[in-house]
Amino acid sequence: MAKEILEKDVQDRFFDILIEQKEGFKKTPLGVYQKLVFFRFEEVIKNALPLFLEHVSSKKLEKTIKKFMKATPDTPFVWQIPNDYRKFVKKNRLFENKKYLYELMYYDWVEVELYMKEYKLKKLGKFKYENFYKLSSSARIKKFEYDIVGNDYEKKRENFCVIYYDFDLDDIIYREINPLLFYILKGLNKKHSFEEVLEKLCLENEIDLDEAKQLLKKPFKELFKKRVFS
Repeated sequence: MAKEILEKDVQDRFFDILIEQKEGFKKTPLGVYQKLVFFRFEEVIKNALPLFLEHVSSKKLEKTIKKFMKATPDTPFVWQIPNDYRKFVKKNRLFENKKYLYELMYYDWVEVELYMKEYKLKKLGKFKYENFYKLSSSARIKKFEYDIVGNDYEKKRENFCVIYYDFDLDDIIYREINPLLFYILKGLNKKHSFEEVLEKLCLENEIDLDEAKQLLKKPFKELFKKRVFS
């Protein structure tokens, strides 16, 4: 037991030294390892977050990646490192002067996440208001505070979005939706039927239920066919 603890301490210490960059990358074998680790982190982050990178200087990116490396990412999977980086910089407020960058990182990352998932497709029936549905694992809903959908990233604009993997196109679709549709999708669960969720929101917002059902039936059917909810 003592031997295992000692080996773990040595291993942890080696990793701490490996990612420590107080004095930069020295021209030693360990310095070479440090540089390789940094380049690997930089590579996966750059590949996963292209929009974010357009608004960040190389110097700032390098500085934040080094801080992130010292914090030791939680994930054992290389492809998930960009998400750990995204959460780290947001938690530590490293871009508070450009808060829209946090949303750009999410916009970039969710595409990677949805592509990397494995899906088991079930046969679709017909959309019915009386059925019980929930948001699919192939979809995400997000309320952005900046104009991410309109590509005017620095402009403050509340916009609601559904992001989903399109199995027919083999592509990630970003679709802006109205607030009512957003909150209906957000409220879906297996405890209440689709109609019950809609009825509750209509009651809270003084909207006629029958009118809402008529107006929203088409987009509901489209999203159902795209497996946004099931």
